[in-house]
Amino acid sequence: MVFSIVLQRCSRLFNVALIPLLLLISTLIAYHFEAPLIQQWLTQANWLPYACLIIAGVIAWQFGRSRLVWLSLFLLLIVQPIDPEWLEVGMAHTARFCFILLMLSWLILSTDKGFSPTNLLIALVTIALVAAACLWLLPVLASHSQSNNYLLTPATSWLFQLWPGLRQWFTSTELLITLLSLVLVLVRSFMQANNSQIALLVAWLSLVILHCINQLAPNQLVVITLAIIVCIAVIRDSFAMAFKDELTGIPSRRALMQYVQTLGRKYTLVMADIDHFKKFNDTYGHDVGDEVLKLVASKLNKVTGGGKAFRYGGEEFIMLFAGKSSKDVIPHVEAIRELIADYDIALRAKPRPPKPEQKTPSKPAKDKIVKVTTSFGVAEKTSEHSDFATIMKQADIALYAAKKAGRNCVKMAKQ
Repeated sequence: MVFSIVLQRCSRLFNVALIPLLLLISTLIAYHFEAPLIQQWLTQANWLPYACLIIAGVIAWQFGRSRLVWLSLFLLLIVQPIDPEWLEVGMAHTARFCFILLMLSWLILSTDKGFSPTNLLIALVTIALVAAACLWLLPVLASHSQSNNYLLTPATSWLFQLWPGLRQWFTSTELLITLLSLVLVLVRSFMQANNSQIALLVAWLSLVILHCINQLAPNQLVVITLAIIVCIAVIRDSFAMAFKDELTGIPSRRALMQYVQTLGRKYTLVMADIDHFKKFNDTYGHDVGDEVLKLVASKLNKVTGGGKAFRYGGEEFIMLFAGKSSKDVIPHVEAIRELIADYDIALRAKPRPPKPEQKTPSKPAKDKIVKVTTSFGVAEKTSEHSDFATIMKQADIALYAAKKAGRNCVKMAKQ
């Protein structure tokens, strides 16, 4: 069970991170092979990174992605040259790197909270405290050290001995903060792999890579790529909100209507309905009812035969089989019906609290095993019933026939 959950999370993480990582890798490869040309181009268009970040920040703000707005602001620091007059150059690089790294870690570990006065004040105080620590605490620590490898720890010392080349890229403090941040952001991204989270993770990875390269031109090029990744994350999140059912995670009714427009001349529609769902809700509560909806949706989403499942509304679901006849899809629908009917749902029963005179708590109640069944109505597109609304009506009639026949069965429309 645990292995299955880990595998699902890894698969989800890979699917969400694939496009942003490919964009970042492509950008680095392009710079590696065409560095002089890119440097010349960026010199003539040095305003482009700022424009891209402003556009990305405005888009993220319009869609309520506050973390991506802050990300766009912090990325401005990457392409902003450091003024050596206000701080020693070596420590300026360290302070800026640690500040942006800690800010990105904070964004990854937090959630989108908007820009209400309270949340904005909390964010500004957090930024000010981290900036103060990076600007004043790090130099103080460095002044009490005899070399740049201050704040030595066994972990960083061991890594420097194992890989001496790390000293060219990181001081001991930078390496320590990077390692601690790496653990936190990987765990958080593994637990919550959504598009905004991955955009922040790729930005974190880009910051570490750019710190090692330590050149302005790749900074500008990567920041432009990150601005594009931010826009893609907002678009993908918005698409998921619009076209995926929030409760069950499968495509919603809006996605169904869009998918219908892509179907050809031949397809079969299957309407599914959970039997006695209202009674089940009244008996066990809406929380358990929601879990049943998730369960049924997950089973329907595994239908074979090229079927695609959608949540139509309430306890009703739709499955569409492109290029299939009614007879072709019946075996696949029957398999799903049996899979749902044979699944045991364990309802955790809470033990009653002990009475005042009882010295020992009552024995824990046993889990109650319940089952749910689903009825199906099948209708095929024909010359007589070619309109989607008409096919839906035919499937609904077949579903009613399945209910009337005792439920937990599959009925075909008379066509």
